[in-house]
Amino acid sequence: MNCKDRPYRSLSTGSWFKLIGGASFQDLPALHNLALVYTLAGADCVDVCADPAVIVQVAEAIRLARGMASAEKSTPGAPLLMVSLNDGADPHFRKAQFPSFLCPSECIRPCLQICPVDAITSEGVIAERCYGCGRCAPVCPIGLITMRPWEQSVQDIGTMLAAHPVDALEIHTHSGNWAGFQRLWAGLAQILPGLKLVAVSFPNEPGIREHIEQVCTLILASALSEEVKRNLVWQVDGLPMSGDLARGTARTAVQFAAHVQGWKLPGHLQLAGGTNDTSVALAASEGVHIAGVGYGSYARRLVRTEIDGGPLEKHPALLSQAVRRAQALVRQLKPDIAQEGITPWLKLPS
Repeated sequence: MNCKDRPYRSLSTGSWFKLIGGASFQDLPALHNLALVYTLAGADCVDVCADPAVIVQVAEAIRLARGMASAEKSTPGAPLLMVSLNDGADPHFRKAQFPSFLCPSECIRPCLQICPVDAITSEGVIAERCYGCGRCAPVCPIGLITMRPWEQSVQDIGTMLAAHPVDALEIHTHSGNWAGFQRLWAGLAQILPGLKLVAVSFPNEPGIREHIEQVCTLILASALSEEVKRNLVWQVDGLPMSGDLARGTARTAVQFAAHVQGWKLPGHLQLAGGTNDTSVALAASEGVHIAGVGYGSYARRLVRTEIDGGPLEKHPALLSQAVRRAQALVRQLKPDIAQEGITPWLKLPS
């Protein structure tokens, strides 16, 4: 591994772009199209849930996108394939549920209108589409909707990832979860030496600095390569899963990043949680030095019209349209994207 090459170079130059597919989002057709579009648009990393079927599908989409590349030496490397894990209860790892037979026939079903991924029908929740945003629960007139945890077994996760290799891991953690983090980290022992990147995601809550310092000490004493240890990514989670709600959501993550910047953590600082097309400029105006941004719900919404159809590789015009839209967001971090070799290998029709 050479951190002078993309996507590692992006971290050191502040141009890191991560697509967040959703830690509990399992809609395979949509994830296939998302990975295809954002790989072509120049993403450095595609972050998805730790589900074997998802890993296989996204890896294939990345491979397909690379197959669309030219043979030019300037062709960029493939994005890292990352999976997200949690060391305890976390809003990213849950799904909505409700007994549809109890819904009153006269209900206007506001849950259907508010769901950003059309995961709710008259029959209930389509589990693989739901990524746990929680917007449906408070609008239910009779309080039928609840959220149930979705997570992998700590005992099985290392074995599963050994059988379905990924490039990178992201662990979502909270203050008070130290024992859970230790258990999860121990369960990952067999795959740590082969990883190319490790990220830790955390929210702004009491005691989080002390917790993250403990986490950092454990990670630095592990079997990760020295290069990975030098390039740890600390993801500050401002307003989780809210980037498609309003432009102002970006401010929370930037303000939190400004605070975390003073902790002097080794590695790189990355924004997430409420990120959108204002995040990069806002961080710059506030003097916050970030390595990059992780975009989730906002990035998905940008190309939702195209990705909700069939395989985009069979619809070149739609694919080209989606890539252009996605690339406009990527360019906020990579203004010299053509020099990085992205534009020459987009062999798509106008």
